[in-house]
Amino acid sequence: MKASSSSSSSDITAAVSDLTPALDVPVDKAHEFQWLTEVQLQGPNHDLVAGRFSQRKLGEIMVMLELLSAENRDFALEQQATLRLPFGECCIHLNLIDAEGLSQALAWQFGLLSPTSKSFTLSEDLVMLTRPLGSYAEALRKLGSRLVSHWLRPGRNVLAITSPAPGEGRSHMAANLAISLDQAGLRTLLVDADFRNPRQHINFNVPQHPGLSRLLCGFAPEEVVRQIPYLSHLSLITSGPTPPNPSELLTRNGLAVFLEKAREYYDIILIDTPASVAFSDAEMIALASGSALIIARRNRTRERDVRKLAERFTKNGVQVVGTVLNSY
Repeated sequence: MKASSSSSSSDITAAVSDLTPALDVPVDKAHEFQWLTEVQLQGPNHDLVAGRFSQRKLGEIMVMLELLSAENRDFALEQQATLRLPFGECCIHLNLIDAEGLSQALAWQFGLLSPTSKSFTLSEDLVMLTRPLGSYAEALRKLGSRLVSHWLRPGRNVLAITSPAPGEGRSHMAANLAISLDQAGLRTLLVDADFRNPRQHINFNVPQHPGLSRLLCGFAPEEVVRQIPYLSHLSLITSGPTPPNPSELLTRNGLAVFLEKAREYYDIILIDTPASVAFSDAEMIALASGSALIIARRNRTRERDVRKLAERFTKNGVQVVGTVLNSY
């Protein structure tokens, strides 16, 4: 896939639709604008997708996740032969577990969720973990697999997650896409470069400091990179202390130098950015990344703002991978 070198509307559409032959991309017929994909939150979808499939039995997983006591597991096993039900349905029939708990255990068994204790609080924004079997999570997995198939290449593995305006879902999309890629087995680094409104430390329930701002001021990478304990392939760099001069800090060469080295250690790097309309930060981050994915929100984002942003990126040599229409 080649980035367009022109800033005309037709070339932007071509750049966005580079992935379309394999994507079944919906088209906004009113404006003839093509989207990379559309993700919408719908009801539960229990079609399982096998990932890192666990060899543990479902009862063991329920006990490990603190969803079921060992005593109740043994009781359910005794009753299962009489009731002639699958183990999970048997537990629900006996009122030992609810449907949400069963979905969580099945998600872990099929490699969609790493084990976490009930005492660990997950952000509701992390749909890939809190509702891993829903159609929205499945759409995110599909987006991740398409990026891997059609964009990811050696030396081309850093992607800025951008959008024209605030409130369009950049941080949400970056976090969940990172989890999706982790679950696919890719060594993933998520960087929170939104110094204006940082969110990733809240999403993943980790301290905000030291983070990216410290890295750009001279801290060593090993001092700021965090391994997410319940996601075996995902690392995170939080935003760090809010700098008084975000744009000035980003104009230094530190981010590009770090990313050049980090490319060798990670399969893919996702960078959460601030809104591009209000600040120039996103363009500087996208330039250092080389590629950008634009997030648009249904019934909120203006098409002309998406086109203008894509034009600016393309003019500066940034590959616009596509646009995600977000309905979450």
